[in-house]
Amino acid sequence: MGKIAQGAFGGVSGKVGNLVGSSWKGIDYFRIKADQIHDPRTEKQMSQRHRFGGVVGFANLLREELINPIWKHKAVRMTPSNLFVQTNIQAFDNDGKIGDPSLLKITVGKLPLPFNAKIKASEDPKQIDISWNRMMSESSVRGNDKLNLFIMMDGDIVLMPELDAKRADLEATIQVPYEPGMTIQVYAFFSNLDGTAYSDSFHGEVTLN
Repeated sequence: MGKIAQGAFGGVSGKVGNLVGSSWKGIDYFRIKADQIHDPRTEKQMSQRHRFGGVVGFANLLREELINPIWKHKAVRMTPSNLFVQTNIQAFDNDGKIGDPSLLKITVGKLPLPFNAKIKASEDPKQIDISWNRMMSESSVRGNDKLNLFIMMDGDIVLMPELDAKRADLEATIQVPYEPGMTIQVYAFFSNLDGTAYSDSFHGEVTLN
């Protein structure tokens, strides 16, 4: 049996539900078991049913770890999962798979998105570089917002919460648990210190050096 410390975005050890805790270069992260995605594929189902089934299966996979704690702050007269499905069905194709990763919103929230955000491979293997600029209208108190990462690669999903990087840093170099040459879909977002507010996610496709 495993355990989670400091709430859903705290440290994790062992296995908790569909989360498997691990550590990479001293960074704690969650690996989400992707075998719980159910993609209906019978001949009688229409293309829209495939898309809907794909996004609903994806939402079911992320409900406890991401959707309930984050999307609930934006959901009005609907469940957080329904808002996630409504927002993200456009990212799925007629086969029920993610067709355009850039359209996927992993998080939504009231915290401001950084300006000119970029995600790219680092010169060092197994690392990515993330940079952003401060918005002119951004409050100085937002400088302590924490950077979080959600990463996908061929069905494998990794959540790296509350990294040791703050909005005020304007850049971060992060070790990721993937091998050089792999292409990963990276979604970055910010959370406030007490985990009650989040930003929208921003996306980058990265081939590791």
